[in-house]
Amino acid sequence: MKHPEQLGKYPITGVIGEGAMGVVYKAFDPVIQRPVAIKTIRKHLVGEDLSGSSTADRFRNEAQAVGRMSHPNIVPIYEYGEDDDTAFIAMEYVEGRTLSKILAATPRLPEVDILKLMDQLLDALDCAHRHGVWHRDIKPANLMVTTAGQLKVTDFGIARIESQVLTQMTSTIGTPGYMAPEQYVGESVDHRVDVFAAGVLLYGMLVGQSPFRGSPEAVMYKVMNDEPVAPSRIDIAPRPAFYDGIVARAMAKKPQDRFASAALFRQALAKRVLPVTDDESETTIIMAPPRAAAPPSADPHAPTVVMSAGSARTTTPLTGWDPQTLARVELALASFVGPVAKVLVRNAARFSTDLPSLAAKVCEHLGSDADRARFTAKLGATGTQALQHPANPSLPTGHHALTDEMVTQSRKVLTSHLGPIAGVLVKKALAKAQSQEQFIALLAENAAAGKEREKLIEALKRG
Repeated sequence: MKHPEQLGKYPITGVIGEGAMGVVYKAFDPVIQRPVAIKTIRKHLVGEDLSGSSTADRFRNEAQAVGRMSHPNIVPIYEYGEDDDTAFIAMEYVEGRTLSKILAATPRLPEVDILKLMDQLLDALDCAHRHGVWHRDIKPANLMVTTAGQLKVTDFGIARIESQVLTQMTSTIGTPGYMAPEQYVGESVDHRVDVFAAGVLLYGMLVGQSPFRGSPEAVMYKVMNDEPVAPSRIDIAPRPAFYDGIVARAMAKKPQDRFASAALFRQALAKRVLPVTDDESETTIIMAPPRAAAPPSADPHAPTVVMSAGSARTTTPLTGWDPQTLARVELALASFVGPVAKVLVRNAARFSTDLPSLAAKVCEHLGSDADRARFTAKLGATGTQALQHPANPSLPTGHHALTDEMVTQSRKVLTSHLGPIAGVLVKKALAKAQSQEQFIALLAENAAAGKEREKLIEALKRG
């Protein structure tokens, strides 16, 4: 088919996916000066009076649902428009992988990755629910993960908007295996269908496979009647019993037995304290770049092909924290919780990007408002600042201070040479290096002497 040169104000720069109903384009916003994704549908379909959940219904519904929200873990929609015979939605364009692709390569993610992803997902769902929007199709294919580890929720095409009377949007739509029991039987639904789906997702990442598998009929029977084996009781590599009660509650058959909100689900997971060792990697899977580019989807109504990236907010942070800053936080906390302070602070730092967010997460482990106030006051008295890679004023002449950009690029380069262990090696080098030159030298020591090391040094210098 012939593709347009422009849709609305957006010049088309490429085709991302194409199908019978429309096309997903890569385009450029000339006003804001940024790339965008343009999801299109044939205009005559938008005007059709179809019963049931038509593509046109979903298209309009997605624009209305996402337009109500602004959250760093939800792909934003910039504009709904019509041009000639095409209706379109302009949305954020980012390069990333769907969680389904990540899980296809690594069915059982490291626990730290699971907690990061769930923390972001549940925060996004809490935002959506507070705006009266229920996604109703949470699954790995509708979740994008950037190379920085940021999760993005996509495809609100069958979302339920609480204030609307969507007579054409029945409750019996969704993806088998992720649909809650009430969706299968056509009962009224609320935001807790998303809690159920998030529980299914959590179980799948913990165990390495979905709790409900088989034909659509078999899946429906299992969702309605079976209780999945607890993650701590699986035969191979069982997970900590901490998760058993959480997944059981999230996937409860009756909505009233589930977490009452995504926020409460998130709080339950936040209580998990991971064991910390010096060699522990922050993120070895979700931040690893794909080894080969996947072919674009032929379905333009699966925006997961193009979504993700580009937000300034990330949730990756052990690497980049000033060790002295963390030590001061640990010292302030130790007077309240004792030796476990180091573990709690290191765990909280993985989900924090600055000192206020770190302090807020640490405060969750204090039992009273008075203790939280005293901890905050004590932390302020230390003069602690959330510095990431501070420039060293005493650098020798000719040496250059480390920057966040260089650290990020070096991680990518080292990963391509040495694999997932790169995250650990970068963290160790950061703790010792006071300049770019020293940082590169420390990283290069991990390669065999000779041509291999020289090749790595050149790649690190190029970035």
